[in-house]
Amino acid sequence: MSAYVEQVEQFQRHDLVWLSHQAWENMAAALSSPWQSAVRDWRQQEWPAVVRRRDSDAADDEVCIGLELPGQDGQRRRLAVRVQVEHIIEHQSGLALNTVLPLALPEWQNDLRALQQSAAAAGLRFRVFGALSWQFLTGQPYLQTLSPIDLLFRPADPAQLQQALQLLSRFQQQLPLDGEILFPQGQAVSWRAWNLADAAGDAQQEQKVLVKNQMGARLCSQREMLALLTQSA
Repeated sequence: MSAYVEQVEQFQRHDLVWLSHQAWENMAAALSSPWQSAVRDWRQQEWPAVVRRRDSDAADDEVCIGLELPGQDGQRRRLAVRVQVEHIIEHQSGLALNTVLPLALPEWQNDLRALQQSAAAAGLRFRVFGALSWQFLTGQPYLQTLSPIDLLFRPADPAQLQQALQLLSRFQQQLPLDGEILFPQGQAVSWRAWNLADAAGDAQQEQKVLVKNQMGARLCSQREMLALLTQSA
Protein backbone atom coordinates (compact mmCIF):
# COMPACT_ATOMS: atom_id res chain seq x y z
CA MET A 1 0.00 0.00 0.00
CA SER A 2 1.42 3.39 -0.99
CA ALA A 3 1.91 6.23 1.49
CA TYR A 4 -0.70 8.23 -0.41
CA VAL A 5 -3.33 5.50 -0.06
CA GLU A 6 -2.68 5.29 3.68
CA GLN A 7 -3.14 9.06 3.97
CA VAL A 8 -6.33 9.13 1.89
CA GLU A 9 -7.89 6.32 3.94
CA GLN A 10 -7.89 8.62 6.98
CA PHE A 11 -10.70 10.64 5.41
CA GLN A 12 -14.26 9.43 5.93
CA ARG A 13 -17.53 10.66 4.43
CA HIS A 14 -18.84 13.80 6.15
CA ASP A 15 -15.42 14.70 7.62
CA LEU A 16 -14.47 18.38 7.36
CA VAL A 17 -11.30 19.43 5.56
CA TRP A 18 -9.59 22.81 5.25
CA LEU A 19 -7.55 23.39 2.10
CA SER A 20 -4.48 25.37 1.16
CA HIS A 21 -4.96 28.60 -0.81
CA GLN A 22 -3.23 26.93 -3.73
CA ALA A 23 -5.82 24.14 -3.75
CA TRP A 24 -8.67 26.66 -3.93
CA GLU A 25 -6.94 28.57 -6.72
CA ASN A 26 -6.34 25.39 -8.70
CA MET A 27 -10.00 24.49 -8.24
CA ALA A 28 -11.29 27.91 -9.29
CA ALA A 29 -9.11 27.94 -12.39
CA ALA A 30 -10.70 24.68 -13.57
CA LEU A 31 -14.31 25.82 -13.03
CA SER A 32 -16.78 27.88 -15.04
CA SER A 33 -17.32 31.55 -14.21
CA PRO A 34 -20.20 31.37 -11.69
CA TRP A 35 -18.38 28.77 -9.60
CA GLN A 36 -15.03 30.56 -9.80
CA SER A 37 -16.38 33.48 -7.80
CA ALA A 38 -18.06 31.23 -5.24
CA VAL A 39 -14.91 29.14 -4.71
CA ARG A 40 -12.72 32.22 -4.28
CA ASP A 41 -15.18 33.64 -1.74
CA TRP A 42 -15.08 30.28 0.08
CA ARG A 43 -11.27 30.40 0.13
CA GLN A 44 -11.25 33.97 1.42
CA GLN A 45 -13.55 33.02 4.30
CA GLU A 46 -11.41 29.94 5.06
CA TRP A 47 -14.46 27.70 5.25
CA PRO A 48 -14.01 23.92 5.04
CA ALA A 49 -15.19 21.43 2.44
CA VAL A 50 -16.70 18.06 3.27
CA VAL A 51 -15.41 14.61 2.31
CA ARG A 52 -17.76 12.77 -0.04
CA ARG A 53 -17.89 9.29 -1.52
CA ARG A 54 -14.78 8.45 -3.51
CA ASP A 55 -14.99 8.58 -7.32
CA SER A 56 -14.12 5.29 -8.97
CA ASP A 57 -11.40 6.92 -11.08
CA ALA A 58 -9.86 9.09 -8.33
CA ALA A 59 -6.08 8.90 -8.14
CA ASP A 60 -4.34 7.43 -5.12
CA ASP A 61 -3.31 10.90 -3.91
CA GLU A 62 -6.75 12.50 -4.34
CA VAL A 63 -9.49 13.07 -1.77
CA CYS A 64 -13.02 13.58 -3.10
CA ILE A 65 -14.69 16.60 -1.51
CA GLY A 66 -17.71 18.81 -1.97
CA LEU A 67 -19.29 22.00 -0.83
CA GLU A 68 -22.80 23.32 -0.94
CA LEU A 69 -23.92 26.89 -1.53
CA PRO A 70 -27.07 28.25 0.12
CA GLY A 71 -29.90 28.26 -2.40
CA GLN A 72 -33.34 29.76 -2.70
CA ASP A 73 -36.60 27.81 -2.69
CA GLY A 74 -34.80 24.75 -1.37
CA GLN A 75 -32.62 24.43 -4.47
CA ARG A 76 -29.18 23.08 -3.55
CA ARG A 77 -26.06 24.09 -5.45
CA ARG A 78 -23.43 21.47 -4.87
CA LEU A 79 -19.89 21.27 -6.16
CA ALA A 80 -18.11 17.91 -6.27
CA VAL A 81 -14.36 18.06 -6.91
CA ARG A 82 -11.10 16.35 -5.95
CA VAL A 83 -8.06 17.68 -4.17
CA GLN A 84 -4.60 16.25 -3.69
CA VAL A 85 -4.11 15.03 -0.14
CA GLU A 86 -1.02 17.22 0.29
CA HIS A 87 -3.24 20.31 -0.04
CA ILE A 88 -5.39 19.39 2.98
CA ILE A 89 -4.05 21.45 5.87
CA GLU A 90 -6.60 20.53 8.56
CA HIS A 91 -9.02 17.65 9.06
CA GLN A 92 -11.66 16.76 11.65
CA SER A 93 -14.81 14.72 12.14
CA GLY A 94 -18.20 16.37 11.69
CA LEU A 95 -19.44 18.87 14.27
CA ALA A 96 -20.97 17.62 17.51
CA LEU A 97 -24.69 18.30 17.97
CA ASN A 98 -24.17 20.30 21.15
CA THR A 99 -21.80 22.62 19.24
CA VAL A 100 -24.38 23.65 16.64
CA LEU A 101 -27.47 23.85 18.88
CA PRO A 102 -27.45 27.68 19.11
CA LEU A 103 -27.89 27.92 15.31
CA ALA A 104 -30.82 25.51 15.05
CA LEU A 105 -34.20 26.93 14.05
CA PRO A 106 -36.15 28.37 17.03
CA GLU A 107 -38.91 25.79 16.64
CA TRP A 108 -36.33 23.00 17.02
CA GLN A 109 -34.45 24.35 20.01
CA ASN A 110 -36.30 22.82 22.96
CA ASP A 111 -36.65 19.35 21.46
CA LEU A 112 -33.07 19.30 20.13
CA ARG A 113 -31.73 20.26 23.55
CA ALA A 114 -33.80 17.50 25.14
CA LEU A 115 -32.43 15.03 22.56
CA GLN A 116 -28.87 16.15 23.25
CA GLN A 117 -29.32 15.87 27.03
CA SER A 118 -30.84 12.38 26.71
CA ALA A 119 -28.00 11.30 24.42
CA ALA A 120 -25.34 12.63 26.81
CA ALA A 121 -26.99 10.84 29.73
CA ALA A 122 -26.84 7.58 27.73
CA GLY A 123 -23.20 8.10 26.74
CA LEU A 124 -24.11 8.77 23.10
CA ARG A 125 -22.56 11.44 20.91
CA PHE A 126 -24.42 12.72 17.88
CA ARG A 127 -22.67 14.64 15.11
CA VAL A 128 -24.30 16.68 12.37
CA PHE A 129 -23.91 17.11 8.64
CA GLY A 130 -26.00 18.78 5.96
CA ALA A 131 -27.76 22.14 6.23
CA LEU A 132 -27.36 22.61 9.99
CA SER A 133 -23.63 21.98 9.75
CA TRP A 134 -23.17 24.30 6.76
CA GLN A 135 -25.09 27.10 8.47
CA PHE A 136 -22.92 26.84 11.56
CA LEU A 137 -19.67 26.72 9.58
CA THR A 138 -20.43 29.58 7.20
CA GLY A 139 -23.07 31.73 8.89
CA GLN A 140 -25.04 31.63 5.63
CA PRO A 141 -28.80 30.85 5.45
CA TYR A 142 -29.04 27.13 4.69
CA LEU A 143 -31.83 26.11 7.07
CA GLN A 144 -35.49 26.16 6.14
CA THR A 145 -38.55 24.85 7.92
CA LEU A 146 -38.50 21.63 5.89
CA SER A 147 -34.74 21.07 6.20
CA PRO A 148 -33.80 17.70 7.70
CA ILE A 149 -31.62 17.51 10.79
CA ASP A 150 -28.93 15.09 9.62
CA LEU A 151 -27.30 13.22 12.51
CA LEU A 152 -24.45 10.72 12.63
CA PHE A 153 -23.66 8.38 15.49
CA ARG A 154 -21.07 5.67 16.01
CA PRO A 155 -22.37 2.96 18.40
CA ALA A 156 -19.78 1.14 20.48
CA ASP A 157 -21.77 -2.12 20.49
CA PRO A 158 -25.22 -3.53 19.55
CA ALA A 159 -26.73 -2.44 22.87
CA GLN A 160 -25.72 1.17 22.30
CA LEU A 161 -27.06 0.97 18.75
CA GLN A 162 -30.48 0.03 20.10
CA GLN A 163 -30.33 2.81 22.67
CA ALA A 164 -29.63 5.40 19.97
CA LEU A 165 -32.33 4.07 17.66
CA GLN A 166 -34.93 4.19 20.42
CA LEU A 167 -33.94 7.74 21.26
CA LEU A 168 -34.11 8.91 17.65
CA SER A 169 -37.42 7.15 17.09
CA ARG A 170 -38.88 8.96 20.09
CA PHE A 171 -37.74 12.41 19.00
CA GLN A 172 -38.55 12.03 15.31
CA GLN A 173 -42.17 12.66 16.26
CA GLN A 174 -41.23 16.29 17.04
CA LEU A 175 -38.15 16.88 14.83
CA PRO A 176 -37.32 16.27 11.12
CA LEU A 177 -34.52 13.85 12.00
CA ASP A 178 -32.49 11.94 9.44
CA GLY A 179 -28.95 10.62 9.16
CA GLU A 180 -26.72 7.59 9.44
CA ILE A 181 -25.31 4.95 11.76
CA LEU A 182 -21.52 4.79 11.44
CA PHE A 183 -20.16 1.25 11.68
CA PRO A 184 -16.50 0.16 11.84
CA GLN A 185 -14.35 0.57 8.71
CA GLY A 186 -16.23 3.70 7.62
CA GLN A 187 -19.45 1.90 6.69
CA ALA A 188 -22.74 3.73 7.12
CA VAL A 189 -26.44 2.83 7.11
CA SER A 190 -29.45 5.14 7.23
CA TRP A 191 -30.88 4.74 10.72
CA ARG A 192 -34.39 5.19 9.31
CA ALA A 193 -33.77 2.30 6.91
CA TRP A 194 -32.40 0.22 9.79
CA ASN A 195 -35.58 0.87 11.80
CA LEU A 196 -37.74 -0.18 8.83
CA ALA A 197 -35.72 -3.37 8.46
CA ASP A 198 -36.14 -4.02 12.18
CA ALA A 199 -39.90 -3.65 11.82
CA ALA A 200 -40.02 -6.07 8.88
CA GLY A 201 -37.30 -8.43 10.06
CA ASP A 202 -37.08 -11.80 11.70
CA ALA A 203 -35.16 -13.25 14.63
CA GLN A 204 -32.21 -14.13 12.35
CA GLN A 205 -31.74 -10.46 11.35
CA GLU A 206 -31.35 -11.36 7.68
CA GLN A 207 -33.12 -8.21 6.46
CA LYS A 208 -30.94 -6.30 4.00
CA VAL A 209 -29.92 -2.67 4.41
CA LEU A 210 -27.99 -0.40 2.06
CA VAL A 211 -24.44 0.08 3.36
CA LYS A 212 -22.39 3.04 2.11
CA ASN A 213 -18.65 3.47 2.34
CA GLN A 214 -15.97 5.56 0.67
CA MET A 215 -16.02 3.44 -2.49
CA GLY A 216 -19.74 2.96 -3.08
CA ALA A 217 -22.73 1.08 -1.71
CA ARG A 218 -23.89 -2.51 -1.31
CA LEU A 219 -26.69 -4.48 0.31
CA CYS A 220 -25.79 -6.28 3.51
CA SER A 221 -27.76 -8.12 6.20
CA GLN A 222 -28.31 -6.54 9.59
CA ARG A 223 -26.71 -9.63 11.10
CA GLU A 224 -23.44 -8.94 9.27
CA MET A 225 -23.39 -5.31 10.39
CA LEU A 226 -24.09 -6.24 14.01
CA ALA A 227 -21.23 -8.73 13.84
CA LEU A 228 -18.89 -5.86 12.95
CA LEU A 229 -19.97 -4.04 16.10
CA THR A 230 -19.50 -7.12 18.24
CA GLN A 231 -16.02 -7.74 16.83
CA SER A 232 -14.91 -4.15 17.45
CA ALA A 233 -16.41 -3.83 20.95
